[in-house]
Amino acid sequence: MKRMLNILIVAAILPFAAVCRARGELVNNSFLVLCYHDIPAYVNGDNYGVDRDAFVEQIEYLRAHGYKFVSMDDVVKAHRNEKPLPGKAVLLSFDDAYYSFYEFVLPVLKMYGYPCVLAVVTGWVDSPPPEAKNMPLMNWEQLREAAQSGLVELASHTHELHRTVLYNPQGNDCWAAVSRIYDPVARAYETGDAYRARIYEDFRASVSALQKNCGVSPRALVWPYGQYNYIAVEEAKRAGMELTFALEDRIASAQNVRDMPRYILVKNPSMGEIISALKNNLAEPAQQRALQADLDVIYDPDPIVQEKNLDVFIERVVSMKISAVYLQAFCDDGADGNIRSVYFPNRVLPMKADLFNRVANQLAIRDIEVYAWMPMLSIVLPEPALNERLKVRERVNGVVQLPTSWYCQRLSPFSREAADALVMLYEDMAANARIRGVIFQDDGYLNDREDFSPAAMEEYGKIAGDCTMEYDDLSPEQKKRWMQVKTRALITLSDNLKEAVRMYRPAASFARTLYAPALSEPQSEERFAQNFADSLAAYDYVVIMAYPFMEEVKNPAQWLSGLVNEAGRYDGGLEKTVFKVQAYDWKHDRWIDSNVIDRWMRSLVAAGARHIAYYPDDFTENRPDERVVRLMMSVEDFPFSRVQR
Repeated sequence: MKRMLNILIVAAILPFAAVCRARGELVNNSFLVLCYHDIPAYVNGDNYGVDRDAFVEQIEYLRAHGYKFVSMDDVVKAHRNEKPLPGKAVLLSFDDAYYSFYEFVLPVLKMYGYPCVLAVVTGWVDSPPPEAKNMPLMNWEQLREAAQSGLVELASHTHELHRTVLYNPQGNDCWAAVSRIYDPVARAYETGDAYRARIYEDFRASVSALQKNCGVSPRALVWPYGQYNYIAVEEAKRAGMELTFALEDRIASAQNVRDMPRYILVKNPSMGEIISALKNNLAEPAQQRALQADLDVIYDPDPIVQEKNLDVFIERVVSMKISAVYLQAFCDDGADGNIRSVYFPNRVLPMKADLFNRVANQLAIRDIEVYAWMPMLSIVLPEPALNERLKVRERVNGVVQLPTSWYCQRLSPFSREAADALVMLYEDMAANARIRGVIFQDDGYLNDREDFSPAAMEEYGKIAGDCTMEYDDLSPEQKKRWMQVKTRALITLSDNLKEAVRMYRPAASFARTLYAPALSEPQSEERFAQNFADSLAAYDYVVIMAYPFMEEVKNPAQWLSGLVNEAGRYDGGLEKTVFKVQAYDWKHDRWIDSNVIDRWMRSLVAAGARHIAYYPDDFTENRPDERVVRLMMSVEDFPFSRVQR
């Protein structure tokens, strides 16, 4: 779990309404949820413990500054539009039901008359985990007493999902509530149906235990480790719990009780430390420094060699202190852009090796954000007849044929069948791996001669009036409309892919790769069906392929600065744009000098770029040279101290 006391920090300085506006949340019916764990007399080595003096000081500060402590009932009534929450509303929550809650917190709450939510891991009450020897838990009698106080609402913290499980062949563990278990004996993953059944049965066991021992039916579930997905949310609701709590850096809103964010207090902060942290954080704008990595280079049929490759790659990434890796999830060892296999188990394409999960995990546990680099259209389905029927087509002089441009094997974004296959592929990828988000590949384009596949012809006919009419014979207005329809078709497809990912990764971010002319030459939309402004609105990030040699520019530094300046003309343009430079000259088949790459990145940052990246990376030969580019790539050294997320 990350440092998540930011909102309490902000609350110590700013009016609550101002905090809400700053974070883009609704002021009305917004509320702050604080997450506590053990409240001992003295904190000794527990990052999640808050000592009793600090706890009372925080409560007193909030009380003295006009904050209103609300209950779960208050939130539910606000959600139903029966009664609005008061201004500066705060909900207290306590995880795991430590004995310190019964011994100290409950008497304090009774003294103040403040309500709270207490999340119970029901399987731990009778069978405490080993760590409970140092931090004892409440028993059923104490839990009943708390529930009968009128101040404490018992919530489920699951029955026995507050643990990790094996989730890949290489032996990595991940959170039980959101991971498909890997069986090393059967060499198989848990199926989707088996996963649903497992978590539902756990939720029912937790509900049953609270009903039997405390006489309450929990209406809320608090996700272990703050991790959840929408399948788990659905199963929790089926088990009778319609409200769920996560751990996210946001203010909660009574309008959404499906995954209410909470702020966890860590490292026993004093009020002075809280205020100091606020001042420091406000001076550190978020930034992204990313490299795009080919999993094909890490893969090796010899597992020993593959692990050595992975070790070298991880060591390089950690040493560079970058913030994110755009990690290839598919196989393109033929370097032709036609994706026939992937590196994760799925129902659509052959799996070359179960590797993406492993590499993503090794990066994630080191606080490196992993974006799954995925094709948007260019997959080759195993069934030849189906694949042929769903491909993008171009029409030249009345002849409909396969595209002559790069990525000639793209599926049509107008095809429902193609969309279904891609959705299934993305869903399986998200279910399998621990990712921060997805970066859509640059194969998401349609040129002016595309798409004339059967699936696209209906839309073309609506504009042309006659499907047989040549593109060149369209009026300027018709050409514009057709261009806009294609641009929208690509974004709509990606919206479907985003929803597939969010089933398993609800907090995922998405980046769309665009060609540089989409930014520098807006009229180029006719050639690519890519629109920078529309992409800013549709994605969390837009990744511009700022490749000077590919675009054959005469003055790279000036051209790169011009891209940044152009992005700055758009609302949110600099905040949401990643400028990715090339490290390899594909036209001359050679690696670019590291000092040249460094100068390009310096030109971007000097012009005001917030986010930069490069591609490709060859960790085996240290290309680009880490010693040269590290200063620009490290979020720890330049230009700001590393921002914890």
